[in-house]
Amino acid sequence: MAEPLILNSVCEFLERFAPRQLAESWDNVGLLVGDSTQSIDGIVTCLTVTSEVVDEAIEADADLIVTHHPFPFRSLKQITTDDTVGKMLLKLIQNKIAVYSPHTAFDSCAEGINHQLATGIGLTDVRPLVPVELLGVTEATPPVGTGRWGGFAEGSMSLARIAEMAKQVTRAPMVKVVGRGTAEIQTVAVGCGSSGELLTAAIEKKVGCLILGETSFHTCLEAKAQNVALILVGHYASERFAVEKLATILSEAFPTANVWSSRQETDPIHFA
Repeated sequence: MAEPLILNSVCEFLERFAPRQLAESWDNVGLLVGDSTQSIDGIVTCLTVTSEVVDEAIEADADLIVTHHPFPFRSLKQITTDDTVGKMLLKLIQNKIAVYSPHTAFDSCAEGINHQLATGIGLTDVRPLVPVELLGVTEATPPVGTGRWGGFAEGSMSLARIAEMAKQVTRAPMVKVVGRGTAEIQTVAVGCGSSGELLTAAIEKKVGCLILGETSFHTCLEAKAQNVALILVGHYASERFAVEKLATILSEAFPTANVWSSRQETDPIHFA
């Protein structure tokens, strides 16, 4: 009889896959809810812990939720049923469901969200947009860091075509674009989620196009002024596809566990 899978083993795997040293200083990553010695039979991945995801985990007998966005994210002064976060936390604790979040470490790791997005749209010679020193080694193999950038084997591609490829990879129903669709782009940078701050690094590297989940109106204006095209695929779309891939990775690493990506999670934003 196989030994039971222990939560600590899953945590150790996730920390090797997405080292916590890569997380931003403001982030809240790692095991956030649960007993590291508890046994794990079911694992569900999601972008964000919501009431729907919590109910799904309970109904499907999941023991662990691996969420991209930390839950809880901010420090709590009380845990009660008077607010949404408290209600969900109490439900999780009562049902002995643990929560782990890799968040920005998953964004930046070697096979993380930004790397998947960059390779998915066909970029070559993919490198971190903002390299990060990991464990005292400045040249990690492969290199890691915030964002990714690269070029095309064919030399260039129209902005309109890049936008279509970004839609295909992320399954975004539509995207917002800053720039002319006919413009020929030689280099592209990517940053999942809300990564408008990467515009500065993109300008420094003379990148022609920056693909983001979302950013502010004023960042769009600055990008236009600096002749950097933008493609905004939406926060949810820019990360959800990789959460589904993470379920596959965990399933292969822990074949005795039932692993799936949340079937109840949806983008809260719809286009009318």
